[in-house]
Amino acid sequence: MRSWRTRPLDSDILPRCRQGGTIAEPMARHWLGIDIGGTFTDFALFDTQTGELVGLKVPSTPHEFAEAVRAGLVRLADEHGIDLREIGTVVHGTTIAVNTLIQRTGARLGLLVTQGFRDVLELQRLRMPNPFDLHGARPVPLIPRARVAEVRERLRADGTVDTPLDEASVRDAAHHLTRTGQSVEGLVISLLHSYRRPAHEQRARAIAEAAVPGLPVTASSDVWPQAREYERTALAVLDAYVQPKVRRYLEGFEQALAARGAPAIPYVTKSNGGIMPVAAARTRAAATLLSGPASGVIGAAYVAGRAGFPNVITLDVGGTSADMAVVEDGRPRVSTSEHIGGVPVMMPVVGVSAIGAGGGSVAWVDDVGLPKVGPQSTGAEPGPACYGRGGKEATLTDAFLVSGFLDPDRFLGGRMRLDRSLAEAAIARFADRLGMTADEAAESIVRVAVSTMYAEFTKILSRAAVDPRAFALVAFGGAGPVVGALVAREVGIPAVFVPRAPGTLCALGALSADIVNDAVRTVHTRVETELSEAAALRRQYEDLRAELAEWLARFGAGAGAAAFRYAADMRYVGQSYEIDVPVELGWLGPGGGAPLLAAFHRAHERAFGHADRAAPAEVVNLRVQLRAERPRVPITEISAGAATPTARTTRRIWLDGRPTEARVFDRAALGRGARLEGPAIVEQPDTTVLVPGAHLGEVDRFGNLLLRRKG
Repeated sequence: MRSWRTRPLDSDILPRCRQGGTIAEPMARHWLGIDIGGTFTDFALFDTQTGELVGLKVPSTPHEFAEAVRAGLVRLADEHGIDLREIGTVVHGTTIAVNTLIQRTGARLGLLVTQGFRDVLELQRLRMPNPFDLHGARPVPLIPRARVAEVRERLRADGTVDTPLDEASVRDAAHHLTRTGQSVEGLVISLLHSYRRPAHEQRARAIAEAAVPGLPVTASSDVWPQAREYERTALAVLDAYVQPKVRRYLEGFEQALAARGAPAIPYVTKSNGGIMPVAAARTRAAATLLSGPASGVIGAAYVAGRAGFPNVITLDVGGTSADMAVVEDGRPRVSTSEHIGGVPVMMPVVGVSAIGAGGGSVAWVDDVGLPKVGPQSTGAEPGPACYGRGGKEATLTDAFLVSGFLDPDRFLGGRMRLDRSLAEAAIARFADRLGMTADEAAESIVRVAVSTMYAEFTKILSRAAVDPRAFALVAFGGAGPVVGALVAREVGIPAVFVPRAPGTLCALGALSADIVNDAVRTVHTRVETELSEAAALRRQYEDLRAELAEWLARFGAGAGAAAFRYAADMRYVGQSYEIDVPVELGWLGPGGGAPLLAAFHRAHERAFGHADRAAPAEVVNLRVQLRAERPRVPITEISAGAATPTARTTRRIWLDGRPTEARVFDRAALGRGARLEGPAIVEQPDTTVLVPGAHLGEVDRFGNLLLRRKG
């Protein structure tokens, strides 16, 4: 439970002319970003008049996450004298949706499908989830077969009607799922080829709503109208599955703001790296699936880009997980083929990979005597053993403490004291099973966690086809700066970038996000050089643009001018999956096929190393993305300091198989240009930075700490 402030140079205070858009009201002095994690809830409050940035961490409250928001608002008012009525912008990231999915604690649903397709969720995709596990099973569907009912109707792939909708069968299916002891809390409708023509699905929705008044009904064509029956159905089910919990949480969040007199319209970060009003999120719960992790990637991209690092790999290590993503040219990589909690997510999301290797992840020994870390976590309650809240199992945080990386009296700036004796007892129990000393066992926990992160990094780098030597690693979150240099050393990343306030970077990232929305339409059009369908494709793009512009007019109050990105999912005829190809509308005139084909061949060659320019190609989906920029929190410079700073003290740490003395520095005492040599520890209220031996650290003009290996 710690807060801190950073003050800008006078020249860096935000000028009054920047206060436009969502902060134009006279009382809108403050911008507030919030990140609600499994262990801590982080706040970043920016004062537009003074340029001051206040950071705050409070323990999360898993039983009711909005309670931590209320506690943080009280502290901002009581300890920092903030008039909450002057908060004009509130943006927050949350893990409610993804946790509901992973823990399988969502709504009990029924599903209506086209006759003959009752097993769509059971069949999934007939491939092995893990080719190295011969006993691997496909994920259990969110809706079992017993709660799937069929309706009589059929559309062809081009959208023409093969079998008209039998309205009586819809009523019978709705009644069957709600009156036979199924106790469903909502219905999902996903009919064959509804992405082409949603009329059957929309009519079925109206009939079901009339048949069972008050029961929520979700249509797949409303969630994401794209081809691929299983993926579209799974996404619609996912949206309905998490919606009740997300809605209740958002209502509690709004009430927490209103109870403290904060007048701002709250926004939530989206999985695609943008934001939307809470009012829109209530009916688009799936869009918040990666809300929390996306906030961190946005923040990392922003602060690293301002410091001259447009190409980075992010490492956000919190209390529960370690999240990784790739940022190129200042933009996070976006994916339409992620799998989260065993469910495919075909809508655009920031490509974040998460593993259970956070500060609260439990260390254990498997059946053959090998040490493991995670994915089980102690969470916020009871937390690691050293928290003194009843936790008994050794965790990564306990290993940090026993290894000497953390100061038990200065954790969270001294607001929370750690109990070293409890950590040592937990590590000792773990060490006994391995026949190790406590120091060796603590280091083994750290090494296993780093190795787990390394294994995930290799997958990410392979999928993204990037060379780690051309990137920097941005380490943030409460534990990211502790392991950042160790992970970079294993992966081969030459530089580690530790932001000025890494522990609250996700909250700052929420404030740094633009308003972003996506639209898609499946077209299945063969691309010839002359492309006779060019005019039709252009009309489709214009329709999607109009759809997004209407959404912005409804939900984007105060946003800046909107920019639109056009793209097409293309493939060679006969291929199963597509690649994203940027499109210029000017191409879609007479002879428009030539530039479109050329762009596709270039994209295919870039992705796979080859292109067959004589092979026929096709457009499967058209995509449009809207982006409306919002004002940013200025990244301010710091004053120059001593080039060779004086350590506050020294501390014994255990690293690389032996004890060593590390100099300990206060981050706040390091000015621009300060240089230090490892082994060293840099402490600040929201995290601790480990500088291993053979590493050099230097503070840049924005107060970021850059770590590089010697030589």
